[in-house]
Amino acid sequence: MAEETENTGAGESKDSETADTSLNADGTPYLKIAEHGRSSRTKALKLKVEDVIVAVDGTEFRSNSDNLVDLLSSEDDGQWLLTIWRAGTFFEVFTRGPLGGVLKFTSEEEAKLISTKFNDRPLVEKSEFRTFEVLKDIKKKCDVYDTTFSQTAVVLPPVWLAQNRMWEPFIAVMSVYLITFNVNLVLFVLSSLLIAVYFKQGQVTMRRSYSMFQDFQMWAIVAATDEATVQQTCRAFDPKCDFVRSLVGPPIQNDTDQKKKPKRRKSGNVTSTAPTTY
Repeated sequence: MAEETENTGAGESKDSETADTSLNADGTPYLKIAEHGRSSRTKALKLKVEDVIVAVDGTEFRSNSDNLVDLLSSEDDGQWLLTIWRAGTFFEVFTRGPLGGVLKFTSEEEAKLISTKFNDRPLVEKSEFRTFEVLKDIKKKCDVYDTTFSQTAVVLPPVWLAQNRMWEPFIAVMSVYLITFNVNLVLFVLSSLLIAVYFKQGQVTMRRSYSMFQDFQMWAIVAATDEATVQQTCRAFDPKCDFVRSLVGPPIQNDTDQKKKPKRRKSGNVTSTAPTTY
């Protein structure tokens, strides 16, 4: 009997310790972004106020902001995978170092909802995630591209440019090849090497700049396993957004959108009914 009492007491103390650990002083185990700093990383990652930080490298994070800073400041890993909750949608981003900005705790009800949804998510290895950048224009057309290093861009720059539909740079590079080849073979080899080095160092910057040249602006940064998942996440953020190369179909148009379409008018002074004669 004595052993049972001791075990019961130990169990109760462990339960109370677990309860105290899982909830903070105000009963809110998750952190959310309350305010961006002047040069905080939250801005660079295109995070928004009220975004909730749910997990780090797939493990739920239920602690204060100081511990989050200490964790993200450690150099055990090159980059950390953060799981973010935004208005009912989970998505991931990679970060190097602390986020900055001002963080606050979520409400207890919100924390319970997020925890339930997070436990239902399938586990995906961190190594399978890649960073995608999403740029959007004024008509809500989105350009999504993978920022993973491409060896094709170094070995065969014209092929990489054609794959990304960057036709102006494609014409420029092909012109350099043709002109230098006709002038001097050594000059052709030298220019090819210089172009390869440039594409090795700046292929992501070139891809981003080309989208901005087409009036796209940076909208979101998402870590995912494939582009289709990124497009689904963007569609959850903005149901009316569309994509240059859509993998999720066109956006759903409601009755309000249909009414906003201007009606075509007939040319001249032709009326829909015959004129009345007397």
